[in-house]
Amino acid sequence: MRDILVALSGSPNVGKSTLFNRITGGDVHVANWPGVTLQRAEGRVQHHGITLRIVDLPGTYSLSAQDVGERIAREFIVRERPDVLVIVLDATSLEKSLYFALMALELHHKAVIALNMMDAAEKRGIHVDVDGLASKLGVPVVPVSALKGVGVGALLDRILDVAQGKIRTSPLRVDYDGLEPFIHRIQRLIESKGALSRYPSRWAAIRLLEGDEPLMEELMHQDPDLAREVKALRERAGLELGEDPERIAISSRYSLIDDIVRSTVIQVRLAAPSLAERLDEVMLHPVMGPLVSVLLILLTFFLIFAVNTGFPLNLIFANLGYDELARMIEEFSISGILGSLFDWLSSLITKWLISAGYSGWPVGLISDGIIGSLGTLASFVFLLLIAYVFLGAMQDSGLFPRAAVSLDNLFRKFGLSGRAFFPAVLGMGCSVAAVVSTRAMDDDRERMVAAMASPLIPCQARLLVLLALASAAFADPLKQSALTVSIYLLSFALYLLISKLLNWLVFKVEYAPDLVMELPPYHRPSLRVVWWYARSNTEHFMRKAGMLIFVVGVATWFLLNFGPSGYLTGSKISESYAALLGSLLTPVTSLIGLPDWRYALAFEVGFFAKEGFLITFSSIAGVADPVQAIRIVGITPLKAVSMALAMNYYVPCLATVAALFSELRIGKYVLLTIALEIVLALMLAGAVYWTGVLLLGLS
Repeated sequence: MRDILVALSGSPNVGKSTLFNRITGGDVHVANWPGVTLQRAEGRVQHHGITLRIVDLPGTYSLSAQDVGERIAREFIVRERPDVLVIVLDATSLEKSLYFALMALELHHKAVIALNMMDAAEKRGIHVDVDGLASKLGVPVVPVSALKGVGVGALLDRILDVAQGKIRTSPLRVDYDGLEPFIHRIQRLIESKGALSRYPSRWAAIRLLEGDEPLMEELMHQDPDLAREVKALRERAGLELGEDPERIAISSRYSLIDDIVRSTVIQVRLAAPSLAERLDEVMLHPVMGPLVSVLLILLTFFLIFAVNTGFPLNLIFANLGYDELARMIEEFSISGILGSLFDWLSSLITKWLISAGYSGWPVGLISDGIIGSLGTLASFVFLLLIAYVFLGAMQDSGLFPRAAVSLDNLFRKFGLSGRAFFPAVLGMGCSVAAVVSTRAMDDDRERMVAAMASPLIPCQARLLVLLALASAAFADPLKQSALTVSIYLLSFALYLLISKLLNWLVFKVEYAPDLVMELPPYHRPSLRVVWWYARSNTEHFMRKAGMLIFVVGVATWFLLNFGPSGYLTGSKISESYAALLGSLLTPVTSLIGLPDWRYALAFEVGFFAKEGFLITFSSIAGVADPVQAIRIVGITPLKAVSMALAMNYYVPCLATVAALFSELRIGKYVLLTIALEIVLALMLAGAVYWTGVLLLGLS
């Protein structure tokens, strides 16, 4: 495989040289650029077995070719066509370094933005919406600290993604207002004549309108008549618009920069130094720090779950004898309100379809298959949005990074650093987000281990299934909460133990990487920053899993309502395609005490999306309430515990598997993760079930 050519570019004083030295590790060849005294630095680095050839371009404020540095940078980009152009920006002063970025992205869109000096920005209370910036510029943006080496591994990953086409970048298009008709006219002329073919035609047209002398000389050499026509168009643009086209172009770029900075950068007021010192005395204390950190995590998820599902407040009040209050908490939780809303909508549409003369399977498909699946999807979007609002607030306040530092000593015993705290916590919201969050880790081995172990943490989808199973099998709220809490404690223990085993047996490494983390200053969470965090993570979930959840819901309805004989009516579900598929897996589920195609089908559907368990049982029983549906299927306490363990560990959902392939890049590690979880699920569920049957006489 050939080397990947990477050009490192940026304005002066953005830390470009520091980043170059950090990436190459000092393995650098230095010479002069041909014909000039400016030095050319070039280095090589191996990443995931691929050689990256890094060329450090001269620092310039633009690509106008008005001085030697600008000409060299522009000529290299045009002639060498690097596989990836890395543009370094200064996070502490984004508006000053964006002008170069705009010009560079118009010329070469296969690029990655290295948002440098993030540590300094955080110290000043400057927050940058990284995903928002990436959306505005059309290329990946990676926060880094070249001085401390933070984020360099993630930057190299994104370079490979762009070079290999795994991330598609799009050309930046600046709106040049009144110049647009003239840009279009010149662009058509040079395209029709085949002139300046080594440049993007729109970029060339803009530069010609701005009076780019080297480019005009090149055009004059290729086609003098066309060059004169372009000059005439430039003069005409100046007369019609009443202003020099170059000034209009510059003004348009700065207008876009202002818009980008306003929408992606915010500076918050920092906490007083005395308060910060007192908080750090607690958060960074070797004993108090970990205890307070765990309490913060528990409190955060207590609030998330209480708002989303009513748990554990509903169980607490039910146990105290306030059954009506517990019922109201469930009913008026986010999931309760959305469930009632979509039940009402389904009923309304069913009545309307019947009154319009429709009957049979089309009515069921629309009211149950489509509306029901949309309801499931909507509930998860709101659940995740609320979760990320709370998590974003804790992250933005400066508390969560300190929790990572305080827990570093614990994680190090299992071959991880405190950075592994973040995917573990995010996994309680969504496994996809947990896996993707590992890309911020610079140590490749730790990143892979954390990604492979993070699906063991129960996500919110699995929490809902756990709550439904516990509620269906146990009347006592204490037993319901004991099952749920026990599985969470077991999951975090397994996260650490499996990480230790992977480090020891697979990666043959026993040491933990050093924790390099800049602690941001304490401050009151910014609503705008929290919204950036929640929006970004929820959108990512929707892209990865949204359509999948909807399709699984509709497909499950078809499988349950159709069979070899066609559309099924009445209670003929045992003749459905779903029953046939479920029966194929019953030899495996029999090992854990679940020899019934209905349970087997739930596991099959749950692979596509864990909430498929509840969709399956509701569809089988014909009732919207999943707890009631599970009871109708005939669950027992022992089977509920077995199924809860198997469901939680047997395999990550399809969206998580896709994320693992994207982040690990090596298929054998993804297959190992799946195999490990299946074996773990069968061992745990089987051990509990057969212990209950053989030793305790349960069934």
